[in-house]
Order: sequence, then structure tokens, then C-alpha cells
Amino acid sequence: MQDQDEVIVGYLIQREDAEGELSFWEPRNEWQEDPNEGKLYEKVEEAEADAKALQEGDDATITVELVFEADDEDWDEDEEEDAHKA
Repeated sequence: MQDQDEVIVGYLIQREDAEGELSFWEPRNEWQEDPNEGKLYEKVEEAEADAKALQEGDDATITVELVFEADDEDWDEDEEEDAHKA
């Protein structure tokens, strides 16, 4: 469920195969494992149109997913975890 103060920054096209593996659409390089390498769509209509075209002939589940702006707290936690790993 979306919090009221979360800001939507765009949309990703996500593909989930029969084994539950996720990948994300990037037109130049096709399906990528890292969501940061997927194309970030600004308009949901464009993402949905591409997702519909990609679904044709593909047995995997292809969906359009919301991308929210990261909280400063989330970034601080990630940086802290990275510092502990180093």
C-alpha cells in the first residue's frame, strides 16, 4: 500500500518468469536483472503500451511497477550497510 507522502518518480516494466526470477526492460539491452538498469518511464500509458507489446508471445508475467522516490532514511541505511561490508 502506498503512503500518502510517497512520490512516484516513474514506472518500470517488470518480467517474472515461471521460476519467480525478476528482470526489468531496457530497450537497448532488453531484460536486465538490476532494476536500476531498466528504463524508467515517465508516463504510465507509454509503459503499459510497451508492456502489452512485450507480453505478446511471452509466457512470463509482464507488469508495470511504480517507482517511488527514495527516503533520505533509506539512503542512510543503505550507506550504513555498505560501510559495514567494506
